[in-house]
Amino acid sequence: MQAEACLTTQTQAPWRESLSPQVASALELPRLESLSAEACEAVEVAIIGGGIAGLSAALSAAQAGARVLLLESAPSLGLGASGRNAGILSPGVNMPLIDTPCDSPAAALWLQTSDLLHELISEANQPGSLLEAKLTGAFVLGRNRSAAKRLIQEARARVSKSLLAEPCGPSFVANATAGRLNLAGVELALWLPDEGRIQPLTLLAHLAQKARRLGCVLAGGAPVVKTEENDGGAFRSGWQLTLSNGRTIKARALVRAVGPGVAPSARLYALAFDACFPDDFPLFWDAAPYVYYDFRPGSSRLVVSGGRYGRAGAVERDRRYHRRMAEETRRWLPELSSAEPSHAWAVDLKIDSELLPNLRLLSGSATGLAIEGLGALGVLPGIVLGRRAGKELASQL
Repeated sequence: MQAEACLTTQTQAPWRESLSPQVASALELPRLESLSAEACEAVEVAIIGGGIAGLSAALSAAQAGARVLLLESAPSLGLGASGRNAGILSPGVNMPLIDTPCDSPAAALWLQTSDLLHELISEANQPGSLLEAKLTGAFVLGRNRSAAKRLIQEARARVSKSLLAEPCGPSFVANATAGRLNLAGVELALWLPDEGRIQPLTLLAHLAQKARRLGCVLAGGAPVVKTEENDGGAFRSGWQLTLSNGRTIKARALVRAVGPGVAPSARLYALAFDACFPDDFPLFWDAAPYVYYDFRPGSSRLVVSGGRYGRAGAVERDRRYHRRMAEETRRWLPELSSAEPSHAWAVDLKIDSELLPNLRLLSGSATGLAIEGLGALGVLPGIVLGRRAGKELASQL
């Protein structure tokens, strides 16, 4: 395949290419019009958005005994940001702990997401599980004294919170990666045992399967264009949702989990190379500030994510950014010096350094929460906040 063809931006990541029939089936959604009237009546918790956060909220609310209806605008799961991420399982909010504001709600996510990572790995190891996830560990590589100093500070900060982190030298990294990385210039590395990878679409299928088993109704092709408080009838102090086709649905509580794809502010990039690595080959990335290339080996490919933050909706520089990512990949992995990416894609997301993962109360007297701040901040925070939102709303019914 020629370079120009490889670097043509695609709208989807390569995750759908190797799905099992069971996973593919779990991702399918019935259209709302095909559901019985009973399925859309007496809704206690309505969820807008069928991504990782929305499915987690639906599952949590159902576990608490609520009658749940989830509305996804796309015809199936995995067509939004949740299905186009790099599949990295990283505790915290995908930024160094030393950069996380101590008094922010995000600081509390570090221990919760670390526990959740191991929970998901355990679920993936269960017989018959749809979920594909692997604990691999990760190396953060410092190529100068400033980066090495920050890695030592990061290690101390994590250890102080009972998180695993260990500074190490290039020889340790070389042994753990069978000498496949070009470590020239690396002064110090940070070994993070509690990091891993996941197949994003299997996570969505896994969550959907569990939610359906608890009676959640999931519907696709159901874009919600308006939400307003409903002040009458059996759903007093509830919500009325208006869909694009004019249909209305009433619910007592509401979770907005539309994700970072709404009103995007930046463009993120990713590549995939065909490359075979051992199943436990660690993730790795550069410790230098403002370097956003994360490398995720596994499943017969190497996924490179992050790229530069381009302008949302602007595609004219996509090939340039992808080419730079490919060059950086070849620098770290000389074995790919003559390889071209098999996939190149971009995602427009709302990115804001101040927009940390959080729950926000919806205005008004009706019970409602919005899950916000997940753009480029990790898979695990979305699950934690989704669970919290579903449980909290169900307890108020």
